[in-house]
Amino acid sequence: MENFGKFMTIVMAMIISPIISGFVIVKLWAWFIVPTFEMNPLRIVEAIGIMFLINYLKAKRDKEADKDKFWEQFATNFIYLILMAGFALLSGWVVQMFM
Repeated sequence: MENFGKFMTIVMAMIISPIISGFVIVKLWAWFIVPTFEMNPLRIVEAIGIMFLINYLKAKRDKEADKDKFWEQFATNFIYLILMAGFALLSGWVVQMFM
């Protein structure tokens, strides 16, 4: 049963993570690229595609995952995602206020 829980957690993370990252890209694109270069705003699907492209280009293989620390590593990575998304939106919003 524990393996099923890990599987479902990974599936949910694979759905939620790109949506959060795509939302951040859409907002930052709308704040900076659209007014500066007079381009069209991005849709969330396009932003998710750009995020996948960037992640593919900067991909690196991590060392072997520790199976005993699955939940600790998952929680750490998820909290990191949320904090980085929040920081990117907050700092982008502050900079956008000066434009």
